Amino acid sequence: MAAKKRRSCMDDLPEEVLQEVFSRVGNVKDLFRLAVTCRRWLCRFTDPAFLQGLWGEGHRAHLHGFFFQQQTRREGASVFEPTFLPTPGSPLRALASFDDGNFTHAETLAARRGIVLMQLAPRAVGTRLFDLCNPITGERHVLPPLRCSCFADVYTCYAIITAADSDLDAKKPSSSARFAFSQLLLAILTTDRKVNLHSYSAATRSWSAPAMCLDKVTHISPVGERSAIVHRGAAHWLWINNDNNVLYKLSTEVGKHPCVLSLRKLPQLRVGGSPLLCVGRDGQLSVACAYPMHVTVWTQHGEDTAWLRTAVIRLPMPTTLNQIRLHENPPHLPLEKWLDFDRGSMLVLHRGSTVSILDLDKKVVEKIMDDCLLPTFSHVFDQTRSVAYKMDLVKFFLLHLGGLCSGRRPTE
Repeated sequence: MAAKKRRSCMDDLPEEVLQEVFSRVGNVKDLFRLAVTCRRWLCRFTDPAFLQGLWGEGHRAHLHGFFFQQQTRREGASVFEPTFLPTPGSPLRALASFDDGNFTHAETLAARRGIVLMQLAPRAVGTRLFDLCNPITGERHVLPPLRCSCFADVYTCYAIITAADSDLDAKKPSSSARFAFSQLLLAILTTDRKVNLHSYSAATRSWSAPAMCLDKVTHISPVGERSAIVHRGAAHWLWINNDNNVLYKLSTEVGKHPCVLSLRKLPQLRVGGSPLLCVGRDGQLSVACAYPMHVTVWTQHGEDTAWLRTAVIRLPMPTTLNQIRLHENPPHLPLEKWLDFDRGSMLVLHRGSTVSILDLDKKVVEKIMDDCLLPTFSHVFDQTRSVAYKMDLVKFFLLHLGGLCSGRRPTE
């Protein structure tokens, strides 16, 4: 008779205790190793309900932390190091990818689908050096130097493109396509008011020849986030005419060669406050204008239709901001920073206080972090770059581990 298989003490742990143990693991790679240890654990890590129990549901399951960095510069390099602040319950409490000394003078520029874009200290005058990495998957691309004749005093907009963005015909993109870096686009407004488009391809590992797409762009500049909204095969940025507050949408198709930029005026919008381009849950592009006490949402349902005001959302005022206003004489702005988060929602960072998510459809504000030690003084808060680190870990685990469930399984 075959010997009876010996059970370990871990096999006898109740589900709620097992979930508590896994929730304390602060490294995604370790969670992957645990997931493939045995069949029972693999089944748990391919169960959406179990994963949502680990990291929360909805917005909390996507937001894992922030990169903060004060933007005072000296001799072409950032004086202050980027710091990562994880959200409560985030499995990214330790980001080993940023501990190797290569990011000593790096600037965190943007992040999308877990991919972080950083600018490293230049090795030569007139060049820019970029690094793209995913702390979760370990993927990393150190891009060859980009030669730029107008290194200083320019505006740069970024677009991080994944393989799934250019594969619009794929109904179910593979796990590697959804989270793998494919292309980096840079729209650079030069000092002579021209907009050049630079493109780096992960397939060729090289920069394409820069395309001068727009000439003599006067009185307008980027507004809101410099990271593009990638939507339905195109990358979009919001620009503004500072003389009359008229908004423009700067766009380029993803994966199209040669690259072409188009600049479209949005004349129907009465903008103010802090405008931000976003995508609603209905899949339509929207512009959310944030004011101190409310947010207005404008949406266009079709390329040739007018932009209509679809929502006005009143905002609660955190107690800490009331205290700041009382102690500042006169009060100084900004008191908040607004970031695009996910379909139909926005992130708001309150100076010296909290981080919240505004759901544009439900018109509710959900507090995510409290007492997160954001700068209190307005001039420091204004000079602090804030980049949200977002990734759908539930879908990431299901896509990567789902094949093991249908094929070869780990041993018991």
